[in-house]
Amino acid sequence: MKALLHTWNAGESLLSRYEAVAAHLRANGHEADVVWGVGPTELQLAGYGMVLSHFELPASVRQQLPGKAFGGRRWTRAEQLLALDQAGFPTMQWQTVNSKSAALALFDTWGVDKLIVKRSFTAGGAGFHVVTPGQVRYGDWDLARDIICREVNPNDGNTYKVELFNGRILISYVLKKRPLGERLLAGDLDADGFRRLAVYRDPMERPDERHRELLEFPDADKVALRQLSRRMTDVGLGYVCVDLMRQPDGSFVAIELNLSGVTTWWTERATFLRTRFSEAVLALVQNL
Repeated sequence: MKALLHTWNAGESLLSRYEAVAAHLRANGHEADVVWGVGPTELQLAGYGMVLSHFELPASVRQQLPGKAFGGRRWTRAEQLLALDQAGFPTMQWQTVNSKSAALALFDTWGVDKLIVKRSFTAGGAGFHVVTPGQVRYGDWDLARDIICREVNPNDGNTYKVELFNGRILISYVLKKRPLGERLLAGDLDADGFRRLAVYRDPMERPDERHRELLEFPDADKVALRQLSRRMTDVGLGYVCVDLMRQPDGSFVAIELNLSGVTTWWTERATFLRTRFSEAVLALVQNL
């Protein structure tokens, strides 16, 4: 089979990862090309038996290779979490609302002193906002696309990330964050009417063991994550990352599903990752 591997940009870690995959496919009797700097809608798929993009693949591209196109999809936060629910994977408590007053009523319904607004089609934490009772004003959000969430664990702010493809766990690690209540800053709201939060690291500072580290999940969680990985590839997703948090009872729940453009520069330091990803792609190609 001839495979087309696509990245939209030529970041060194991203491009070299897909070049390694292409080399592994060629070493096992397949043809493979890596294309970068081209938008997904501009891809020329004639002669290819499959396409794998690190970024979003629109329906117009998928229709050219039905069942053999793998990449991101443009899903809202609610669609992401519903997909996880349908895959049988546990998720945090969340809800969509039809008015701001309905959202604020959740303070009483859930018996909480913080609500989290997660906006769709954002990245890098830009869509994460916190509101608390009694604010002098409340920010606006897209009621049709965004969701309201309950804090998972007041005593644990860590985010656990697992990158997945084709039934495999490629890498798992933890972002070390203080509990949300400790990150709330006193004083004025931000310009959009949400609570100001302390960042878990300076954006200009390279993360190290103070901020994140590799993590192995318990065996039972690995089974569930591999099943999720299999399901995500079966529905045509590419390289994805599921974000988890730990509940007070120690169990994990998903809070987000990153569908495309998963960051690669930090995880490339794990020497095993390229091998795992290359083997996962080869297994996919051999079974199409």
